[in-house]
Amino acid sequence: MNGAVLCAAGDDGHVHGGGFRSCHFKVVLIGASKMDGRIFASIYSSVTGEWGDAIFTGPVSTIYYFGSPAILVGNSLYWLLSVWGPHILEFNLETSTLAVIDGNWPQMNFSSDCHYCIMRGEDGNVGLAILSYRGFQMWERKVTLGGAAKWVLWKTVKLHDILGLSSAVQREKTDIVGYSEDPNAFILVVDTDFYMFRVDSMQSKKLFDCNVVTRCHPFTSFYTAAMEAIGPDE
Repeated sequence: MNGAVLCAAGDDGHVHGGGFRSCHFKVVLIGASKMDGRIFASIYSSVTGEWGDAIFTGPVSTIYYFGSPAILVGNSLYWLLSVWGPHILEFNLETSTLAVIDGNWPQMNFSSDCHYCIMRGEDGNVGLAILSYRGFQMWERKVTLGGAAKWVLWKTVKLHDILGLSSAVQREKTDIVGYSEDPNAFILVVDTDFYMFRVDSMQSKKLFDCNVVTRCHPFTSFYTAAMEAIGPDE
């Protein structure tokens, strides 16, 4: 199972991160049914204090992996469902609908040494990053006027160029271990070195050395001077 916590306040001018004391929230939980393998989602609301009815996909034939954290892009949450070739679960927060985006994309060159991560695309659509020792590809899913969806290659960069690496780096030690939607930044590991790479600025920064970390969870905090000035009870 997997899940995500979202601020539920929708009023104009609301400052997210002002504290959950004054901010209603939702919890979106996903999992797979043991009976028929269908994927389901359920929403908890702090306003009602109750869980909603389960929402199901159609029957699926693949056993999915729910280890990747959710990525919020636009009005939908996305989960990467497979580590052997990407399938993506989409939960639309506006329509409360659940769908599996098939990972059979012949234009993408998947191989055993590739690592995948959902990301925010250039035009605000869902994207997919594919990392290997040879390079970093970023794809964006676009919907045509006729309603057909296709994946478009958005950006290709060489890993050694963006991180300033030497050619002696071992290929099996390259991975994506974290992603943050807001700054559109990846946490990458090469050998035992961890880097943050910002897509928009194409800048990178070495963070630390470690040989035991398998997943990083970027944390964002909020600070508003005006809120501090008026006090917490005003």
